[in-house]
Amino acid sequence: MNYRAVIFYFFVFCIFSAVLPFAAPATEAGYKEITAPELKTMLEEKKCLLINSLSKIEFDIQHIEDSINIPVVEMNSTTKLPADKSSPLVFYCMGKR
Repeated sequence: MNYRAVIFYFFVFCIFSAVLPFAAPATEAGYKEITAPELKTMLEEKKCLLINSLSKIEFDIQHIEDSINIPVVEMNSTTKLPADKSSPLVFYCMGKR
């Protein structure tokens, strides 16, 4: 999956998260919501890259340990994403506002 598709689906998720159920199954697009315990296990086993998509200021104030910061406005130009495009990416932000 290319990074533009990941970014597109991330935006779609953010826009519609207020109306989508929080137990969304995996889709043909290749993304799904995961629970906090699932994320914890994935991080402990180093099976994903956790990405905070907020601004650097918001990231500096509060973030999940071991996450990296790639603000949404930098997604197309970042060099922080893994070269292996099959690596699972987990994006998070402040949730519903």
